[in-house]
Amino acid sequence: MKSKLLSVTFASAIALTSFALLAVTAGAASTVDLSTLTGDYEAQDGDILTGTLDGETQPYQITIADGARVTLQDVTINGYSTIDYVWAGITPCGDATIILEGTNTVKGFYYIYPGIYAAEGGVLTIQGDGSLTASSNGSGAGIGGGNGTSCGDIKIMGGNITAMGGDYAAGIGGGTDAYCGSIYIGGGIINAEGGDGGAGIGSGGSFN
Repeated sequence: MKSKLLSVTFASAIALTSFALLAVTAGAASTVDLSTLTGDYEAQDGDILTGTLDGETQPYQITIADGARVTLQDVTINGYSTIDYVWAGITPCGDATIILEGTNTVKGFYYIYPGIYAAEGGVLTIQGDGSLTASSNGSGAGIGGGNGTSCGDIKIMGGNITAMGGDYAAGIGGGTDAYCGSIYIGGGIINAEGGDGGAGIGSGGSFN
């Protein structure tokens, strides 16, 4: 009887330990230091991005998985403009929520792309208590679309945000010769500056 009782107790302990490990693993968020990347990275739900990505020496595309909530924690992405790097500073693959912590700066790569792209057909939500400075490397929006690249909806619910558009592009919204979805500002401190011919918040201009 004693032996049988010990076997049951031991089996129960293993089951409980396995359950606890599973719970911890499922709830754990990955912290990713961008300075250590050696290739493109797709951020997953719960990820915390931190550190600096030097676009010239680390020409890697940072994307966000569809539906993911990702935290930017003292992030710097210095995009480098060349035809070999045709992407934004951050590119959501669909709906995405970006949570701001600390001080963050994001600049797009190739000049026709935005600092942070809002995927066409999706919703980009930005919230949190940190700051963000977002800009294009030429003729894209700070946050939104690019030159000839339409974008989806943008919701800003918090943060201290400075968004600077390139030539004929909005600070927040459309790039040059492109469509932007709806833009909703529900909180935060916003400083949005469009480039020549672009709105601070709204549509971009046109070369035509």
